[in-house]
Amino acid sequence: MNVLSRNARVLLAGVMLLALQGCSSLKESDYVPKSPETLSEWMVEGALELRADGIKSKSHFYFKQIDENYELAILGDNPVGKPKAVILGNIYEPENESLDVIGGYEAEKVAQHLMSVMKAGSLSYWIRGLPATADAKITQQGTNLAKKIEEEGWKIYFHDFMSVTGNYKLPADIKFNGENKNLRLDIVRAETGYLTNPCGQNLTDEEIAASVEPSGGGDVVRTLVPRDGSAPLPRWIDEADFCRQLRKIHDNQLPDSRVGLYGPDSMMWRLSGMALPGSFGAGRALLLQVAHPWVTAGIDEHSVVRNDPLGRARRTFYHILSVTYGSMPQVMASANQVRDIHEEIEGNLPEESGAFARGSEYRANEVNAMIWVHATLWETIVHMYEEMEEPLTQQEKDRFYEETKLFAMLFGIPESALPADWNEFMEYNRAMWASPQLTVTPAAMRLKNDLFKAQSIWMVVPMWGQEIITSAELPPRIRDQYEMKYGWWQKMNYGWMRAGAWTLGALLPKNMERQAVYHEAMARLEGERLGGINQFFIEAFFDKERLVN
Repeated sequence: MNVLSRNARVLLAGVMLLALQGCSSLKESDYVPKSPETLSEWMVEGALELRADGIKSKSHFYFKQIDENYELAILGDNPVGKPKAVILGNIYEPENESLDVIGGYEAEKVAQHLMSVMKAGSLSYWIRGLPATADAKITQQGTNLAKKIEEEGWKIYFHDFMSVTGNYKLPADIKFNGENKNLRLDIVRAETGYLTNPCGQNLTDEEIAASVEPSGGGDVVRTLVPRDGSAPLPRWIDEADFCRQLRKIHDNQLPDSRVGLYGPDSMMWRLSGMALPGSFGAGRALLLQVAHPWVTAGIDEHSVVRNDPLGRARRTFYHILSVTYGSMPQVMASANQVRDIHEEIEGNLPEESGAFARGSEYRANEVNAMIWVHATLWETIVHMYEEMEEPLTQQEKDRFYEETKLFAMLFGIPESALPADWNEFMEYNRAMWASPQLTVTPAAMRLKNDLFKAQSIWMVVPMWGQEIITSAELPPRIRDQYEMKYGWWQKMNYGWMRAGAWTLGALLPKNMERQAVYHEAMARLEGERLGGINQFFIEAFFDKERLVN
């Protein structure tokens, strides 16, 4: 039995790898990375090994720069520990570097050894693959990518680059060779912004302070879903509202920067980390979203989704996963990027659509529409988790819902506009499912058809399966509007898909029960770089070697 189980696991892993080849149809074109010269606040962390003057020094470290000021922290044996010694300086005054010793003699020796062979300020440039002086000799290996730099008595070789937030590529492996000295930096991860300010918007403190959060009270569900079937009153979110909400999280509810918005003890990581519920529920959440005419119009008129529906789904889940599993700077970067994209999406409905009149104005950054998109994600996660994994208690659902409010706030939705608890949240979802606010328009039908259209021969079976799964799990009224069949044939196929999923879950190794981005986030918490099969999954679907690490 053990041999059979082992062989079955190997076979299943092979089948999954083969199926993921279909994701090659999702590949994005190669991009030209932005110049790292534009970085004003950034940090990297990793390990260093220095040999000079007959001495060998090793330590984990991080290097952080905010504007012209930098610090190189010596961490010792713990990659996520507190600094034990810190070299401080200003890139415009490299001769005035100072050393602050916090944690003992060994860390002080490593810092002094490093300071004896180079100015830490020069690393501000070299770590980004840039020359530190005008006298440097540079060999390029691509646009904004250095292969070799010679200066200050060093020959610096750049091996491997990592793609990081903001469309930058930074060196992951740097080797320094000099006369009777050499240094190696193994960079594990990087942050490229939002280390000090969560907004990144051109607003003064006075403008943000003048933004007043709406007061709560009243029947929130009936405000969002009027009983007479009419559209709710639109409520726009502007830059000041957005930044006020971000600052509320950043100042009042900010967890450890490395952990991010939630962390491994959260209900969010517990529920969204499981691979099967997320993969079974993705189509359901997306079709519930585009059943809202505003969402449909925004996608149909302002997005390339018609030509690349799976690419749009990938970009959507890229930001969802970044906010859920990213470090706080990654969370803030993603929230700001989504807001900037949404700011460009506005227009007028081309036709009467359920509760919404022809010609009525829509915007992506509108409270009611964003609450609906928000709701489809979290109701679907709980629905599919209970279907695929185990029932949740009322206390667990309430705790999960409280965590989702942080996600909503990141996009400028005030807490007062949200249902108060899980039961009221579900009352809102049921009201929306029955409301003419959800009306499948011809544009939504086209988006549905495009979504399930296989982009390559490898995707025929996965898309067929996803359409049956989505039909099974949609609320009946919405399923009927999409003209999706769910008769005996679909029920039979869905039954064996569910059985196959349970069998797959039983046979696969335990570390494959959770989706790859969860494992990447856990690697970040431990100060490590993700590799192996989970790295392959991320690259196969997202065309990025890293998402949240």
